[in-house]
Amino acid sequence: MNNTSRYIANLYLLLLNVRDTLEFLIPRDHPINIYNARKLTLKESLKDNSAFKNFLNNNGEKGKEIEEKMNSFIDNIYGDESTILVPNGEQVRVDHTQHIQVFDHVVGINETIRDIILSYANYARQHNESEDVIMKLIPADEALYRAVLAKLVMVDLEKSFVEFNKVMNESKGQPTPQSNFIVQNEISKLISYLRFSRQHTHLIDNKTLDLLDECLQICEMVEGRRERRDNKNFPDIFKENRQHLDAYIQEKEPIWRAAYKPVLEEMVALSKEAIENKKEQEA
Repeated sequence: MNNTSRYIANLYLLLLNVRDTLEFLIPRDHPINIYNARKLTLKESLKDNSAFKNFLNNNGEKGKEIEEKMNSFIDNIYGDESTILVPNGEQVRVDHTQHIQVFDHVVGINETIRDIILSYANYARQHNESEDVIMKLIPADEALYRAVLAKLVMVDLEKSFVEFNKVMNESKGQPTPQSNFIVQNEISKLISYLRFSRQHTHLIDNKTLDLLDECLQICEMVEGRRERRDNKNFPDIFKENRQHLDAYIQEKEPIWRAAYKPVLEEMVALSKEAIENKKEQEA
């Protein structure tokens, strides 16, 4: 890879660790070593001479604003005082009642870093420095991210919607403080993440956009702004959408892995080379 591609690759590794924070929302065991590696990468991104820090330093007030958001993300999610991710022996304990906090951080920061990467990719194209190894990875990552985010949000949206209907049934259709809380602090926020992601999508293929639009149509049904298709019940609507998202993810994940493999291999090789050079200089 040329220098521009390597710079983009360094930014991408940061994007990947921000994106993969969403993995903690999946109800399964989360090894402490993965948590520690992700936390270290995020912290290293803000040290001098990193690709991300260089960008921040060169972008004045906007750079400071982005850095503040990144620091807030690291402190609230990975910090020693975090109640969301808590190291517990060889595992990480996740507070699954705080998914909204994770989405709040990840969705915005992910888009910011992706925009930075795309700006450098455009620079590379304009200066005849673009390389397929990077240009294939960028859309492959976005396709996978959009779908994974949509799936995780839709899972939580269904849970919140079920709880909302339960509360409304108990109150015989009359709004209550509890039902209003669910709408304002869960349902509305979850839907906003999906809309934000769709609005910032750079992919233009119909398969991806149709799937994201399907999610938004379900959101409108939840909001009472769109009738249910074929009068299906909501459990079936959510189940069908989940199947569509799963099928898409199963298709796109191998494509992303194939695109990521050569980038990762080169970055690991460069890291080893840098370590060896440092040893020689210190000898």
